[in-house]
Amino acid sequence: MTPTRQKRRVQVICAALLHIPIVAIAAYALANDIGDHVGILAVGLVATVAATVMIVPYIGRVIDGGSVPAAN
Repeated sequence: MTPTRQKRRVQVICAALLHIPIVAIAAYALANDIGDHVGILAVGLVATVAATVMIVPYIGRVIDGGSVPAAN
């Protein structure tokens, strides 16, 4: 497997794992009245997408050996 393919696999798996909470919320909402849970579903979706957009490029830089600034 090429290094690029390995990097993409790690990125996809991490992105998929970030979606577990929104899937759990959606399952709970579907089991109960979904109309009562639209707000938390929207918040969960936004948080999941934001986390995915931030973590996938970060993982790519780390795997490529790029510099990641240290936290102060």
